[in-house]
Amino acid sequence: MSLGTLITGVPSAAINSISSSELLAASKSQQFITNIIQAPEIVQQTFVSKIISLNQDPNTVIDNVPAQLAVEIPRVLLSFSKESVQVDTINNKTWSQEQAVVFFENVARVAEDPEILSPSVLQGFTCSGVRNFNVSKVKNIIRAFRPRQGRPTVPLTEMQSTCMYNYIRDENLQDFTNYPSDMLLYYNYENIEKINCKSYFNATGAANFGILSKILNKEASLLYNAISCLGISGTNLTRDQVEILGNMVCTLNASFIENSDPVILENLKHCSGFSEGQVTAMENLLFTGTTLYGNVSTWSLQTLKNLEILPLYLTARFWEQFSALVKKQFLSFFLPQLREKGTELQKLRSLFQQYNSIRSKLRWRSGLDHRCTTGNITCSTIVDQAFPFGYSLSQFDLCLDANIVKNNQEVLISKVVDVSFQGVILNKLKEAYPSGLADEQVQQLRSVSRVASLDDINKWNITKIDTLFSLMISTDGEWESAKSKVIIMKYLGTAGNSLGTPELNCIGGVNLCSLDVSVIRTISSSSLSNAKPLDISNCSTEQKKELYQKANESFSQARTDVGVYYQFISPYLGEASQLHSCHYVDLC
Repeated sequence: MSLGTLITGVPSAAINSISSSELLAASKSQQFITNIIQAPEIVQQTFVSKIISLNQDPNTVIDNVPAQLAVEIPRVLLSFSKESVQVDTINNKTWSQEQAVVFFENVARVAEDPEILSPSVLQGFTCSGVRNFNVSKVKNIIRAFRPRQGRPTVPLTEMQSTCMYNYIRDENLQDFTNYPSDMLLYYNYENIEKINCKSYFNATGAANFGILSKILNKEASLLYNAISCLGISGTNLTRDQVEILGNMVCTLNASFIENSDPVILENLKHCSGFSEGQVTAMENLLFTGTTLYGNVSTWSLQTLKNLEILPLYLTARFWEQFSALVKKQFLSFFLPQLREKGTELQKLRSLFQQYNSIRSKLRWRSGLDHRCTTGNITCSTIVDQAFPFGYSLSQFDLCLDANIVKNNQEVLISKVVDVSFQGVILNKLKEAYPSGLADEQVQQLRSVSRVASLDDINKWNITKIDTLFSLMISTDGEWESAKSKVIIMKYLGTAGNSLGTPELNCIGGVNLCSLDVSVIRTISSSSLSNAKPLDISNCSTEQKKELYQKANESFSQARTDVGVYYQFISPYLGEASQLHSCHYVDLC
């Protein structure tokens, strides 16, 4: 505990060397927990694993593991007996959806009132989890998902939503506030009385339209019914209509966006992304000068701030309307927010490219990009929140010294998202470390690692689990199969390393599929059973069969509870066992 915030930089091996009883004692300190949840996930997993090693009884495990770290408890340790479910303890911890599906049935059975169940527990709802409940109880559980003030909305998948719908499909719903918005997207519109259709669309306006699969064509039917209900003429939405539709505006085409009341921009702030046509329409609407943001000539730093998330998606045509000073001031405010929220790498790259395309045109016209004209990049340059926006690729290369990269690698890499700029950083690192990168340098590569060649990777040291973990962080981008294979095999080439539970959690199913079947065979049953569920959809048929056999063996002790066993085995069914899949099809 004396390490304080320094715990975030401690390697997992150091945590592993501390006695389990000492770590359990440390876990009672809220300050220690606050610090360790800022550490890399592999460190958190190691910490939880050590605590679990003291006693693997499921109820003891959930008592011992701190609430914020419960997401790291293996699913096999969450299969509580029906008589020993501690609802209050479970309800006050943070769970992943994959964990919650394991214990949902037993928790929901014991809980007299589903209204008390936390969003973290409710997310475990599945048809298999409620198959033994009477219909009345299931309907009460479904109503517990309704939007409630001061309480996070429970995100639903399409499978969960359609399962819920099947339980209430024959009901003549007219009070839509008592049901989850996502489920209402699948409700039969023909059952809704005309007088209540506005209430229906007002309720679905809070839904996540992103869960709708294209195959059901629900977006089109919802819009068609909304046009009929609200009396929408053409593609012109009034202010009232926009407010009723809510999040449905995220699905509208460019014509609707451009021709509707400007308040539509406020709704669009809640969307998770846009097509090129939608972005163009938003810009066209802004350029009319009829929006809340006024005429282009009056735009300022405050305008950019008032637009909230929308500047992330806008193009060079928009950015050209602001002075360099205003843009720099805004980026110093905006970029830290985006990084803090974990904004997708591809969105950050698009923002950088749109912003920098203006500078590129100017540089090309002036012909100045043959020497460093903006001043050498220093430590103080790098810590600027707006860095490296505004640099051309050649200026970034010419003004960046290899020693600066060497001494500021972590902070520099955290700021640079453009692939070409990342290539410059990697070249500078090769210049600074001609014989190759040590584990410590590799651990700091993050998304820069994805631009490396196979020759580059072969010169890296990948001997520690922390290094493997840092290279496999999914938000840093996908790996080409050949490259992920080299990385994993380099790690396994170190004496003492194997495909254990920590390694499987790091690698994930997609990268595991890059390995030869002979390597997959080395995975032990206990390693697989304690690992997080793996997505093996990209694996070959032979790989899937091997993993299915491993999983079937790993989870054999859970067969006494058919529902729990299905949740354990389902990620590994695939095409490997059609008979098994058909046998449990009613549990989906």
